[in-house]
Amino acid sequence: MYPIVHLVDDDPDVLRALSRALWSDGYTVVPSSSGEEFLEVYQPGDAGCVILDLMMPGKSGMDVQAELARRGHVPPIIYITGMVEIACAVEIMKSGAVDLLTKPVELDLLIEAVSQGLARDARIRNLLSRCAVARARLESLSSREREVLQYVSNGDSNAVVAEALGITVRTVKVHREHIRFKLEVRTTPELIHLLTEGGFSSMPALPRDRRCGRTGTRRRNW
Repeated sequence: MYPIVHLVDDDPDVLRALSRALWSDGYTVVPSSSGEEFLEVYQPGDAGCVILDLMMPGKSGMDVQAELARRGHVPPIIYITGMVEIACAVEIMKSGAVDLLTKPVELDLLIEAVSQGLARDARIRNLLSRCAVARARLESLSSREREVLQYVSNGDSNAVVAEALGITVRTVKVHREHIRFKLEVRTTPELIHLLTEGGFSSMPALPRDRRCGRTGTRRRNW
């Protein structure tokens, strides 16, 4: 699926001119003449970015951004405006906008901003995709495997895990093999990376008298 550049401006001449410029540069453009119209057609699942007029009748650009935030997904936004005060410009950039361009918009600057917006969107979607994969793998673990993983993620030895959970060391090893298989990891760095992406929280450190079986250094292969 090609990324979509949503262009939102209440000025029909600006909407037409910028749409043609972006189309001629190879972008898929969906024009909207108001913030309300854009919010009706925008789909969060669509990859892309938004070129958004700051000052429009009805919902302003900032109103549209606030509504997107309320819905739970704000795509990369490039604001365009006829004039803007410095304080407002600072607020806009702090809100996470890719850029703020003044009218008449220089096409080279707009194309560069769109390129940055699409790249940012791709990075975000890639991160969300990896997080979803990591969480799906973690959710495939049984309750006992999750308990073992919590200790393993702290670097605890099999003996410490066995004592804490009241099971044998052999059983701990079996659980660890199952965890490795389900999570599709081979090394400790791979495990930590997956746990981080999946938002898995490790357990607090065990009391010192319960940690006699913990090794001083973590093995590369766990």
